[in-house]
Amino acid sequence: MDGHDERPIVVGVDASDSARVAADWAADLAAVWGAPLHLLHTVPDTQVPSVAALAWLRELSDAAERSGAGPSRVEMIPGATIDLLADRAASAGMLVLGSYGEGAWAGMLAGTAALALAGHVPCPVAVIRGAEPTLAPPPGGPVVVGVDGSAASHEALLFAADLAASLGARLVVVHAWSDVSAEHGLHRRSEDQAELVAQGRALLDEETRAVTELQPGLAVADELANDTVLSALLDRAHRARMVVVGHRGVPARGMGLGSTSRALVGFAPCPVVVTPPVPVVSARGGPGVAEPAR
Repeated sequence: MDGHDERPIVVGVDASDSARVAADWAADLAAVWGAPLHLLHTVPDTQVPSVAALAWLRELSDAAERSGAGPSRVEMIPGATIDLLADRAASAGMLVLGSYGEGAWAGMLAGTAALALAGHVPCPVAVIRGAEPTLAPPPGGPVVVGVDGSAASHEALLFAADLAASLGARLVVVHAWSDVSAEHGLHRRSEDQAELVAQGRALLDEETRAVTELQPGLAVADELANDTVLSALLDRAHRARMVVVGHRGVPARGMGLGSTSRALVGFAPCPVVVTPPVPVVSARGGPGVAEPAR
């Protein structure tokens, strides 16, 4: 991303292999962006920093410098992990978290910090993983983003396009359609399939046109899927470098992620980036609260 601003990429780290993978991923992106890297490790209020902790933090910082990342900052600070990460995210260009670490449970690949912060802070949140705990995130493949015509998905699309352009990756824009609607109870939609396909194609054409106008050198593919959004994105996640998803709502951690965003953060076999909430203008002209992205 040429001309990226100087906000740091903040990484929550501990001694786990997952956190080290996240730090390496963030350092590589910081090198591409020319952005500073901020490694944050929290400890209980009464705990004295150990020599071992200081050693592996220095190792992470040295590795980041070798990758070409911008100036790195290492911070070991007492306090609640989620609260401190949320505080640092307020001035960050991205918040990066590991997966498979403390707080994850059987089947769910993301820990509590990822689920608490993704979509709830005013910067994109990247949850980093490979397909298995011992596998690094995929180094290649496209950046995949889902669009549904909402402002939140459009913001996700623009951010995904910037990421793809920065990394020299292909962008795959996905729109999933179905003749079954879950709004106001499960029911069949009144439009016939041909009309639904035409609507989906028109939406994809509009969104991809917006991207190619902003990023004329970017390789962009669009895919129309007769499927649920979650199934379409999870299927493509197996071949993706990362999946980007938007979140509708206001930046309050009390609001849960929508079902699609939460499932991707929890189960996708590649890094997942959740873009910040998009406030909705109410009928009175002020900010309102949208439904979480589905």
